[in-house]
Parts: sequence; structure tokens; C-alpha cells
Amino acid sequence: MTKRWYIVHAYSNFEKKVAEAIREGAAQRGLTDKFDEILVPTEQVVEVRRGRKFN
Repeated sequence: MTKRWYIVHAYSNFEKKVAEAIREGAAQRGLTDKFDEILVPTEQVVEVRRGRKFN
């Protein structure tokens, strides 16, 4: 069977919690073989305030 792609919209800063909830729900229902990977795209943001860099 061909795997399908899905996009889930989540509130900012809750992306990892949503991914973990999907993993746990799949495990509870015995569906882990249906999920290849759950990707959470992130980016490193460097903030500059008054000439100083903050992560």
C-alpha cells in the first residue's frame, strides 16, 4: 500500500506536542506500522536586540 502525506496545522510552539500525541495515538491503536515518520519543521531564529544576539 502506498503511504499518504498529511499536513496538520498546529498552534505555534505546540508542534512537538502534536507530533507526540499522533505517535501515542497510533501506538495505542496499533497503527504504528502505518506511519513512516512524523516531521516537525523547525528553524533556528537568532534575535538581535540592541546589537546583541539572542537565541
